[in-house]
Amino acid sequence: MRITRTRIAAAVLAAVAASAGLGTAAASASADAKLLPQRFTLYTANVRGTDAPVAVQANGPISGVGTVTQIARSASGGREVNLVTLRFATGTVRLVAPERSGWKIDARSCAAKAFGAGTFRITGGTGAYRGARGSGSFTNHGVALGARSADGACLADKAPPVVNYVVVTLSGKAALGS
Repeated sequence: MRITRTRIAAAVLAAVAASAGLGTAAASASADAKLLPQRFTLYTANVRGTDAPVAVQANGPISGVGTVTQIARSASGGREVNLVTLRFATGTVRLVAPERSGWKIDARSCAAKAFGAGTFRITGGTGAYRGARGSGSFTNHGVALGARSADGACLADKAPPVVNYVVVTLSGKAALGS
């Protein structure tokens, strides 16, 4: 899920999602609420070194459009554990998401493709999402376009990418509770 800050306006994607009528948070449930299908889509982008806010679109018992913050911690076996907070207008949702991810570089085209996968567990929430629970799996994919010199040569690791973006899709089951 590595939200490797990327480059293309994630904020624009969030605005498009909001204008499509996806609103902000949903919810009322009891502590014994049934687990229902849940989907989160995270968009992150970076253009010429400037990060756009990481945006989230949620559909299911947890729904709305918001922003994301994350702390990544290294774990054994080359894994990373992401501690993620999704912020919506009426509350937050916390996730723990271990993953394996990386970039496949194509020096000839001066580009790279992101890949990754893992699982997630909803560990709680605030406001309308208090008592949220659930779990599932996710994949991520993205693209980075490398910088080139004046003569067109790929600068590879000598310069940051010109543009990169990553989209993370989480699917599973969730329930709200109080």
